[in-house]
Amino acid sequence: MMTGSTWARYPRVMFNAWYFKRRGIDLGPYAWISGWIDLALAGRATVSTGTGLFVPRTIEVRGNDDGRIVIGDHVTVDSGARLAVANKATLQVGDNVGIGPYNILNAFDDLSIGKDTMLGPFININCADHGIEPGTPMRLQYGTYGPVTIGEDCWLGAGVIVTKGVSIGDGAVIGAGSVVTCDIPEFTIACGVPARVLRERTEGASTTCTDDCG
Repeated sequence: MMTGSTWARYPRVMFNAWYFKRRGIDLGPYAWISGWIDLALAGRATVSTGTGLFVPRTIEVRGNDDGRIVIGDHVTVDSGARLAVANKATLQVGDNVGIGPYNILNAFDDLSIGKDTMLGPFININCADHGIEPGTPMRLQYGTYGPVTIGEDCWLGAGVIVTKGVSIGDGAVIGAGSVVTCDIPEFTIACGVPARVLRERTEGASTTCTDDCG
């Protein structure tokens, strides 16, 4: 409940909650938006959030066509992150997910991130790719799309890139700087360019990437 004293103590947070509801976000209760959402929705795109969304700094949210962004409870979206959805895709973010600083989530096909997953800074998850046939400038070619699924309780380190059509299983750890181009099984540790599984994730296992990443 927004009381006069709450508005007086947290005017920016209270204004943002009011304003973004008016802009078309189906905003759940107890949102704490002390930053700003650079919001652009076109077509029939929609955004909905659960309880306790936390946005401490400016982020971007883009929606086109029939795209949907669905954010669960107690999700953090940190500084400079960009969430984009288009076509008929759904960008689904589970409960307690941490979207790190300067993450780019491009959902031109369905993109799902399971609950309790942590995303480090500067991660790029992309459900689209450009055509590369010779004879026509690549910027003029149609893109290709594929869904991306990231399971529950995963940890993706800083600078990870995930390409279209990839599935990362529950409990997986992806080492910093890795490029994930194929499926990663659940409860494994993977790293490298391209990423490959090093070992199963077991009690006491180190997550440090070594020369074995190759």
